[in-house]
Amino acid sequence: MIPSLLIPLLIALGLAVVVTATHRRLPPVVAAHTVTIALAVVAFAAVPTFWIVSLGYVAHLPVFGGRLDWCANAFGVHEPIRFWVGAPALVLAIAGILRAWAVVNNYRCLRHDHPGVVEIANHHTPFAFTLPGRGGHVVLSTGLVAILDDAERAVVLAHEHAHGRHRHDRFLLTAQLTAAVMPPLRPLASRLQFSLERWADEMTVAHCGDRGLVARTLGKVALHGVSPAGAMSFAGLGVPARVAALLSPPMLPLRSGVHAALWAAITLTGIIAAFQIHHLLGLLTALCPT
Repeated sequence: MIPSLLIPLLIALGLAVVVTATHRRLPPVVAAHTVTIALAVVAFAAVPTFWIVSLGYVAHLPVFGGRLDWCANAFGVHEPIRFWVGAPALVLAIAGILRAWAVVNNYRCLRHDHPGVVEIANHHTPFAFTLPGRGGHVVLSTGLVAILDDAERAVVLAHEHAHGRHRHDRFLLTAQLTAAVMPPLRPLASRLQFSLERWADEMTVAHCGDRGLVARTLGKVALHGVSPAGAMSFAGLGVPARVAALLSPPMLPLRSGVHAALWAAITLTGIIAAFQIHHLLGLLTALCPT
């Protein structure tokens, strides 16, 4: 039973790592969607796995005297699960729920549904970021405003408004939730954050029409400022790589073969993840008999 649970999860995780490893070679919009889907699919596989193993482990504990055998049998877990497998799965399952709850609460606290609002924070450290919510609530520090000229401030605002306009907060929330329920996905979440910043960079170029200006402004802000943790910030993740990309010609659209290969890999990962859900059907049948 345990191999039939863990092997699909490991395969899905491996495929997601391979697929998202190409994120810097893809157009930012494609990369952001690809990494987000891969993260969600692996989380879709991980959550049932952790909970089935956890409940199967708990159901066979002597302290319950067999009173939960119906639960284990519904999952098809007919034999006791070893401590070194069951206990870590139980810890991961409970910790994942607590972390996911904290992520959602933090998102709700930061969310502002005031499109187009730009707030100037009285702080000497240069920074700029966008709060989650519809339209994007942009925050600039007085320190940032002081070191930039009009054209550079326009670049920063265009970048932050791109985050809000395209609802990058939803992508970031997906990454944070998947990393909460499965900590090994954190490196993949960083790949998504980089792709979101690149997406906003390219939207800024489309608005300002000068790749060099955007690159110089990014370098200047990164040199003088800080990036708030977890925020969609102008001087966010991977500044050297983003500057290099801005100073290079824009990426060409994906060839149809590459696009098809990406979707084939994601579809395969999704099928493997969906396989995990069938293990829950036995429990649902036991809880809701017809």
